[in-house]
Amino acid sequence: MVQKTVIPERKTLAEVAAAESRRLINDPNLLSMGIGLKFVKGKPRLSAALQYYVREKASSHDLEKLGTTMIPGEVGGYPTDVIQVEIFRTLACPPDNPPTGDRGSEIENPLVGGTSTTTLGSFHSFPTGYGTLGGICFDAVSGDAMALSNAHVYGDSLGAEGIQPWLPTNEYIGAAIAWLACGGPLTHLFFWTAPSAATTILDTAAAIAWLAASASDAEDPNRWGQRTTAVPPGGALTERETIRLDAEIPHLPFPGRTWKAKTKWEYTRIATSGSTTGTVDAERPNEHTLIGKRVFSDRPVYRGGDRVRICAEIWTPAREKVRELFVVAHLFPIANPSRITRRVLTENDVCKRLDDKLEKEQKPICIQGFTPQIQGVAQMLFPVVEAPFRLWSHPPSTVIDGTALGIPAGEAIYIAVPPCTNADLDVLHRGKRIHVRAISANGDVVAEATSADQPGVLQKLRLTGPEIIRLDLEGGGGDGVLASICTDKHRISADPWKAMSTYYSGTFDLPLQEPAGKWAAVVISQSMDMSLTGGDPISAARRLGGIVNSANIQEQGECTCTLLFDHTFDVR
Repeated sequence: MVQKTVIPERKTLAEVAAAESRRLINDPNLLSMGIGLKFVKGKPRLSAALQYYVREKASSHDLEKLGTTMIPGEVGGYPTDVIQVEIFRTLACPPDNPPTGDRGSEIENPLVGGTSTTTLGSFHSFPTGYGTLGGICFDAVSGDAMALSNAHVYGDSLGAEGIQPWLPTNEYIGAAIAWLACGGPLTHLFFWTAPSAATTILDTAAAIAWLAASASDAEDPNRWGQRTTAVPPGGALTERETIRLDAEIPHLPFPGRTWKAKTKWEYTRIATSGSTTGTVDAERPNEHTLIGKRVFSDRPVYRGGDRVRICAEIWTPAREKVRELFVVAHLFPIANPSRITRRVLTENDVCKRLDDKLEKEQKPICIQGFTPQIQGVAQMLFPVVEAPFRLWSHPPSTVIDGTALGIPAGEAIYIAVPPCTNADLDVLHRGKRIHVRAISANGDVVAEATSADQPGVLQKLRLTGPEIIRLDLEGGGGDGVLASICTDKHRISADPWKAMSTYYSGTFDLPLQEPAGKWAAVVISQSMDMSLTGGDPISAARRLGGIVNSANIQEQGECTCTLLFDHTFDVR
């Protein structure tokens, strides 16, 4: 006998968070708003809360000095959490184990002044800080080669790794944060704990991906205008050219995701003989996507002082044949994500051989039975929180009896799963079939399954595909139930998805006194521009470097985002 949870009418947590963001937009102490579980003495409670990220927690007598206001214990019917944010600067790697990898293009080998550059090390310089490499100079005493640029480019952290090229993002950086916010530039609704460095990278990557799709991937607007409009008559001189670009921003234009941007170009050539104008309207796709990604480590459990090997199997379209990628792993203890470590992963066969060995040791992640939903979490559009799974529905009216999860009539249940290649579900219905779709990280449907016409019988549905991150269940006529979920990351063939597989690998050493806890790995892949000098400029325009093509964020609801942990391992 199932029971329905009755939820009182009130604004959702996301709506209240957005309203608070607008109300406190001029508060100098508030960095951002968020939503998540209520934390008491550092431990989470299964209760939804509004999260206020502040520069400094203040007592009542310090409020006026900070120019801020007191946060009440409850807003809009939800408890509040005030979280002080600490910003750290970290070295990219220990000096004795620097990252390696070809970050340059053939055009800039050897390096010359004028190319974009940044560092891999600092939160603030990668990727939101960038600039121009002024040139190469030499130390007058040692003769060592040195790169010359401004302080805002390389920062002040010793040991940071300099890289090039980097695509300038200019004013699009601020816009990207606003797009991902849903409620204004201060609202950043990440549900799960994540390092600010990784979320900053993905914010900026959204802006770059949108800019590339709308303005550059198919053909540079300037070249398009020169090619399609009338050439001035002989003797006439071109005085200047202008480009007007209007582009519609897709909803949450995450990098690495499949989406299209509606764009309009207007090119005008002003010559001594008069002006010529050309206009084109086009829907341009984001071409910077992966088919899939699978991340693993050489062991599930480590001790302090151990060396960790991180592996990434990355799938790219087979039609591209050779595709150069810049791949970086961001690793951090989940309990303290400010301690982020980065490693450049290089292409080699070490992980392929390791994959053969680990294949038999792969164990699924399973859940049988579900915690009854609670009122606060349902208002977050997360009726069930069963780490590492997240389940929700629209509207939040999921039926739960404490052991199985009911599928509401006419609605769907959405399940966020750890990135996996296989998902097994045990389902049961009393007359109407249950249909399941598997969604990959890039937003595509990669597998579907439907239950048989056998009412009252527990049935197993299996879905297989590259980097599955979400399952959508519907059907059952209101009497369908989900009894269990299992996922795994077994190796699968890339051929059915017309993809080619490449392995990347890197290592880092855990500190000797590393405390016990779970670590997460987020692997971000970027395209590289390997265009040859003197090659076809139109082809070169389609191989832009520095654009993130991996998908590491998924939306859960209209304005709730989750950073995807590609892999986790334990330290004991």
